[in-house]
Amino acid sequence: MKRRLTAALLGGTMLVATTGVLIATAQPRGAVFIAGDQPVTEAEVREKLQSDGYANVQIIRQGRFFEALGSKDGKTGKVLVDAQTGRLADNDGDDDD
Repeated sequence: MKRRLTAALLGGTMLVATTGVLIATAQPRGAVFIAGDQPVTEAEVREKLQSDGYANVQIIRQGRFFEALGSKDGKTGKVLVDAQTGRLADNDGDDDD
């Protein structure tokens, strides 16, 4: 009986530990803007937007993010790019719309 209880506790502990490791090492969230999951520069963000057809690109550094504004097809667009990963930041809290 004690062996079964010990085995169950050990198995449960390993399951919880494995889940914690998977969560800690999960891929960054957000869509890929510049491939590579590596730090990106303002110049790289500007070049990417311009190659996508954006004009009048303006970039502001906000902590670890680049906020970029540009116009395309008569419309203004805004993106928030994580400077550490090159991915687009989640705009869950953005209520500008």
